[in-house]
Amino acid sequence: FDEKVAMYRVSLKDGSLISSVVIDDKTILSAYSVAIVNLNNDRDKQLLINNHEKDDATNGVFAYTFPKDLMKGEWKKTTLASNFKKKFSLFVPNMSPGFPYNFWPKVADEGKKPGHILVAGDGDYTASIMTPTGKLAYNIDPIKDMGGTVGALTWGDLNNDGWNELFIPNYDKSYVKIY
Repeated sequence: FDEKVAMYRVSLKDGSLISSVVIDDKTILSAYSVAIVNLNNDRDKQLLINNHEKDDATNGVFAYTFPKDLMKGEWKKTTLASNFKKKFSLFVPNMSPGFPYNFWPKVADEGKKPGHILVAGDGDYTASIMTPTGKLAYNIDPIKDMGGTVGALTWGDLNNDGWNELFIPNYDKSYVKIY
């Protein structure tokens, strides 16, 4: 939550700092998670990042495209989804979105097609799926409003039918549903 995304190069010999670069300290706000992904299933990699905000107008899921020179190049930011509607809570100020995940519903598609993005809505109480519609472009659809905090997601092909089952928790009511 330090309102910055940065990269640090450290020496493998003694752990000393070699160099660093600030990727975003102007627009990311409360950075929440970072994953190295290949959203388009091409040669370009991205950082898949979300922020975690109380204000619906400033929250979102973003991709930062790797430049050729990681330390001196421009990290292009693309907003993939925004305006997650957090629910009212009397005791805790809800924040959204939760963690985004690169995801393939069909197991055999992983690494062969552009992935979907799952979003644990956290304070909006909803698990959502973002379906690719073009290069770094997505439609977002709710999977389920769980009526409580959806803080993290996981999946696996439980019945070996080639399709991932999705585990969606409700942290506030202490249960997990499988879809």
